[in-house]
Amino acid sequence: MKRITITLLVLTLFLENVNAQINFTLADPQPDLIEVYGGSFASGDIDNDGDQDLLMTGQGPVFGAALYLNDGNGNFTEVTNTTIPDRVFSSVTEFKDLDSDGDLDLYISGSNDGGGIGIFTRIYLNDGTGSFTQLSNTLLPEFQGPGAAIEDIDGDGDLDIIISTSDKNDEFVADTYLNDGNANFTPSGSTAFTPVKFAAVAFIDVENDGDADVIISGIQENDAALTRLYLNDGLGNYTEDTNTNFVQLAADDVDVADTDNDGDLDILMSGLTDAFDVRTILYLNDGDGEFTELTTTGLQNTFAGTNAIADLDNDGDQDIVIVGSQDGGLPNIFNIVYENLGNNEFEPAITLGGEYIAACVVDDFNGDEQSDIIIQGFVDKTNFYWNTSEVLSIPNVEDNFTTHKIYPNPSNGTFNIQISNTEPTSLKIFNLNGQLVYQNSLLSNKNELNLNLPSGLYIAIINNNNSSQTHKLIITK
Repeated sequence: MKRITITLLVLTLFLENVNAQINFTLADPQPDLIEVYGGSFASGDIDNDGDQDLLMTGQGPVFGAALYLNDGNGNFTEVTNTTIPDRVFSSVTEFKDLDSDGDLDLYISGSNDGGGIGIFTRIYLNDGTGSFTQLSNTLLPEFQGPGAAIEDIDGDGDLDIIISTSDKNDEFVADTYLNDGNANFTPSGSTAFTPVKFAAVAFIDVENDGDADVIISGIQENDAALTRLYLNDGLGNYTEDTNTNFVQLAADDVDVADTDNDGDLDILMSGLTDAFDVRTILYLNDGDGEFTELTTTGLQNTFAGTNAIADLDNDGDQDIVIVGSQDGGLPNIFNIVYENLGNNEFEPAITLGGEYIAACVVDDFNGDEQSDIIIQGFVDKTNFYWNTSEVLSIPNVEDNFTTHKIYPNPSNGTFNIQISNTEPTSLKIFNLNGQLVYQNSLLSNKNELNLNLPSGLYIAIINNNNSSQTHKLIITK
């Protein structure tokens, strides 16, 4: 495949000479969230008011699941009139637009304690206000633990699901489930995947050809660890990739991002080998879909946790959060945030306590354009950390707007752009290869933007009277 190299345009327009220092502060007081471990998070703007709401599941003093609405300042109010199971652990939770109507629906699977449901998988459709109604999907396997990911795998414009698991009947399952456009999912009967349980599943476009390849890591039926990359032909048909010999890992988490800003997607995973070696591995993509382990990352080796990749200091590169236990367990348990220094160098920036049987979520919960962190785990249960990183200088970028907002973000491509001025204003949107993919004028204080673009990260520039402001736009489909 043709290698795509990131151009200087993105760097010079947005990222040049940005100095930043990553810092997080434990929220005081803490938001009133359930104290749990062994569960999952989902964040997204479920009521279309421009802020990020939250779903949490897990076990603790009691098993729990709670849906929260955000007031825009990171203050959460639990939604009590919901049919979502309220005692859920060992789960997958995803806010995605499953019926293509412009709002975020809910995929949830896991185990329900004491609620008469048992092990389950459910789809809930959103009415646009954050009110969810269950939709019957009897063809989806019911299971607990990780093992599902959502993306448009067949290029028809709606979101499909890949599941690899051992279901509630202890049968190993690995298949694609295709969406009819209305959030009804049907198994394709794919035989491409080697089934694994406790699977970490992540989509990645390995060769920049615009389709959803997938990496799956977990435990086979013979109890051996397995990591495999499967390539998509663009129509949802998968074949196993043989370009890279991955370490056979029972990964607790797999994350995908362009960690070295070279225009292709890299892979981060943490977990255990068959010899119970604890590993955190960063694989660098050569641009043609062949991966090489970076052996000099300095990242802590962990298991029993989840990681996150995000630009935490708004300097244009991807930082890393590693949550989980090092070899031996207690007291070797740390949540470490690593700053990306460029050139594939990562430096520990701050330690946020320590958790295992843990999960984390990274999102901007108070609208300050910086990503905050929530961590749940066995040691200290739930803790919320505000991002108080300081950007020291951003030359050549000015902000003459008194207020502006782009929401919901992430979205399926439909954004509202609200600005306070009445002067002529232009909008340009670039992909991370520096290509201009959209431009238009903003003609009013509130503008609706409909982008027919692939899932991914984009940079939006709003220009007014020779001043400009940049925003990251995230499209998920």
